[in-house]
Amino acid sequence: MTPTIIGILGTENRNGVTAQMLDAVLDGARQRGCRIDTIDLNDYRLSMNPEDSEARDAMAQLDAQLKQADGLVLASPTYWGDVSGLMKHFLDCFRPQLVRFTKKGEPLPGDYRGKSYVLLTSCYTSKNVNRFSGITDQTFLTMDRPLQAAGMHRLAEAVCTDTFGVTTLPEAKQVACRAIGQDMPLRIQKGGFTLKRYIQLFFMLAFTILIVMGIQQGLAAMHLIQLHHFWINYLSFVILSYLFLSLMLRYFAVRKHRRT
Repeated sequence: MTPTIIGILGTENRNGVTAQMLDAVLDGARQRGCRIDTIDLNDYRLSMNPEDSEARDAMAQLDAQLKQADGLVLASPTYWGDVSGLMKHFLDCFRPQLVRFTKKGEPLPGDYRGKSYVLLTSCYTSKNVNRFSGITDQTFLTMDRPLQAAGMHRLAEAVCTDTFGVTTLPEAKQVACRAIGQDMPLRIQKGGFTLKRYIQLFFMLAFTILIVMGIQQGLAAMHLIQLHHFWINYLSFVILSYLFLSLMLRYFAVRKHRRT
């Protein structure tokens, strides 16, 4: 089955660096035989007002088109440390399509569950500053959160830094973005789960156990706990492991994003 990849452009600069990143990813997917299409959010008047018939029709058109996709590529520049207003407005308006709500208002995955996505952004910030400060992290998080809530799988991210005054996407970034697109069909087929994830999980568990056992030995040396008591040993190990593993999983799954 030939995958369908749809790009969503969330910038008013249709020829800018962010748009060129999106084009490169889609070009890579096309080279692997994917059907591709692009949605330019500038072409749609969206509104959260349920009485706005024009906005309802536009949303229904977008929903019908996006449901045909196996993978989405969201592209937004980073403005003031977050996504563009155009992209944020789309994500807000599209919430009823991404998730459904229980009687208590709890969101559950909707019709997009199981689909895959790629996130792209660009920023004026230099590579070194972004590497250490994570200016673009919030941009990725804003796009990531609703798609994760929808039960979708994140495949990759790409950032282009130092874009002030730049009109052409650097060759190295073109190659990197094209490679992301070329990898999409295989990764979509795997459903977002790869051997790399299991290897990462193994080392996270191994590191957590090492740290926890070290803390236990330290607490025992200070006579704060007695490890020869089975239940004290067991409970301290479980609690400490839970805390460290939770922090690590949150860092790698939520807070850690591509910066260069």
